Amino acid sequence: MRKTGRRARGLLLVALLGALLGFACGPDDGDPIVVSAASSLTDVFTELAEAFEADHESIVALNFGASSALAVQLVEGAPAHVFASANVQQMAVMVEADLAEDPLVFAQNEIVVVTPSDRGLIEGFEDLSSDGVRLVLAGPDVPIGAYAREAIAAANEALGGEFEERVLANVVSEEANVRAVLTKVELGEADAGIVYATDAAVAGDAVEAYRVPSEFAPPAEYVIAPLADAPDAAQAFVEFVLSEEGQAILERHGFTPTGG
Repeated sequence: MRKTGRRARGLLLVALLGALLGFACGPDDGDPIVVSAASSLTDVFTELAEAFEADHESIVALNFGASSALAVQLVEGAPAHVFASANVQQMAVMVEADLAEDPLVFAQNEIVVVTPSDRGLIEGFEDLSSDGVRLVLAGPDVPIGAYAREAIAAANEALGGEFEERVLANVVSEEANVRAVLTKVELGEADAGIVYATDAAVAGDAVEAYRVPSEFAPPAEYVIAPLADAPDAAQAFVEFVLSEEGQAILERHGFTPTGG
């Protein structure tokens, strides 16, 4: 009995090692395409994956997180075949590491201020500098955190010269991704946060959303690329995101499609 148990465990170990080695070399037919994508793409990429699977003999496995965190994971060797970033800077990390080539912009988004719907302390971007406001931002390396700080800095002179200092003094926490910022606001643990317009739409009536003036905040650009040594199915998924059907799904979720 003990010999049989050792043999079974040995066969299991061989099988696991074989699976890992096979994944490292790229998936065989029937293995999933692993897509690492920005947290703000959670809902739309879930639908895109389902639509892609319906028309292709491929399974899509989705991994969501802050683009900055995903880039670090991928550079350190985390397995994936496609990367979709919420800004060009994190995709540049992949290009510099020779893990991606020729990334394409596939959508744009806007940033907005969100507040709990039952709280009237904030009525617009300019109010973020008011005394006593509890503001939540994503960390500065996270795309939405970088976009937020860019907008705050750009508005400084137009809003009195002390706007940036006063707003940043109101920051009570820095979150790991945009959905964490949204959750803090939804739960009433903050008076305001800065998220993407598409995330505010997901929250529905739980939050009020106020647009950040476009003169202060350029559109957030999303970029996508298959990763080095990815199978043909990964390129097919990227092409689907850029296709007419894929762009229509993005638009339905509130993104501005670009068609690559």
